[in-house]
Amino acid sequence: MSTTAQSAQSWLSDKKPTAPEVQSVLSKLEARIEEWSGDDDKIQGSIEAALILQSYIDTGADLSPSSRAAANLDNSQLIPHAEPIELEESIKQQTFAALKAQLGKTL
Repeated sequence: MSTTAQSAQSWLSDKKPTAPEVQSVLSKLEARIEEWSGDDDKIQGSIEAALILQSYIDTGADLSPSSRAAANLDNSQLIPHAEPIELEESIKQQTFAALKAQLGKTL
């Protein structure tokens, strides 16, 4: 059976592999693609499948609840004493105008 984007998508939806399993298959596909010396159209299915698997990994589709909890961001130190300062409207306007000028854009 040849590898295609459709077979990769079916494998992901049917088997629900873990991220390491997907990475392992992706590594094998990448090795196959790198070593390929035949016609480009005959390896295209593997390229498309690799793109599907890489996209799956990039989007974090396999993140389990336990791994999501480990990725919690502690932003308590971003605002001292958890009380944001209040800026005057004129300072906000000046800062925004300076930023626009710095970026060279008009909004």
